[in-house]
Amino acid sequence: MKLENKIVSIVVGSIVVYAIFLFTSDFSVLSENISNFDINYLPLIFFLVTISWVPLFLKWHILLKNSKIEISLKKSILVFLTGPAFEITPGQVGVLMKSQLLKTSSNIPRTKTIPIIMIEKIYDLIGAIVASIIGIVILGLDSALILIAVISLSLIFFFMYYKPATEKFFNKVVKLKFFSKHIENISEFQNTIRESTNVKISTISTTLGVLYWFIMGAAAYFILISFDVNVLHYLEIVSIYTTSILLGAISFIPAGIGVTEGSITGLFTLYGIDISTALILSVMIRILTLWYSVAIGFISLKFTGGLSLKNN
Repeated sequence: MKLENKIVSIVVGSIVVYAIFLFTSDFSVLSENISNFDINYLPLIFFLVTISWVPLFLKWHILLKNSKIEISLKKSILVFLTGPAFEITPGQVGVLMKSQLLKTSSNIPRTKTIPIIMIEKIYDLIGAIVASIIGIVILGLDSALILIAVISLSLIFFFMYYKPATEKFFNKVVKLKFFSKHIENISEFQNTIRESTNVKISTISTTLGVLYWFIMGAAAYFILISFDVNVLHYLEIVSIYTTSILLGAISFIPAGIGVTEGSITGLFTLYGIDISTALILSVMIRILTLWYSVAIGFISLKFTGGLSLKNN
């Protein structure tokens, strides 16, 4: 099956999930919320989501340059923008197809690009956890949440910087079916990992990752404002949004569909938002952030020829 068909199947499944979400809500409240939506906020929301890609692109391009991978700025941008289309695959493993795009278009060995894409996603994860911690600390929320986040970060950094653990982990990774087919040189793979996790690159990449999550949090905040919901502060939105995205990611469900929306809904209700209102807010946040990005990803795939690639 073509990658395009697989992604379309995920999109159709997502529509079904959203339909179930909305049909389980109070229809009168749903109608009222939709009528209250202020479309004048849409340009600002789309601007924030679009501008949030800038720090992520800088991180991507820095990681490529750091590994001495030279491609044109235009090609780098196009390949980067395909990412959201691949991210709606289970556990976001589809993003590794960016490696195939670079192999096909520029004959860059997958051994050099696969580890960069893996590290890129790890930095996204670190950025989300750090952004969540900042929100938790500033808002004075349950200290147990901080402990969980700190432990998670510690484990990530342990596997990144404790050489025996790093080598053991990636030696197991490269034995998996997908990686064993596409990684020809294990030593080059490991060298790229080391180059991409030095202190300077880690600091820059983590900072850019945190910036991304704060910009996306701003987009989510203005979505609430567009529905005239003012009960949450900006930092509370950042914390709720990043935590929900993390829960969706670890579920390994494509794009965290259902899990992320359910988490956002549940956390909103804890702040006194009516469940029917919370449901539509969570769906709208995902449509205007995730699915807008996916649409751009599809367009970029068309330009790169990625829609003709097979996931094998």
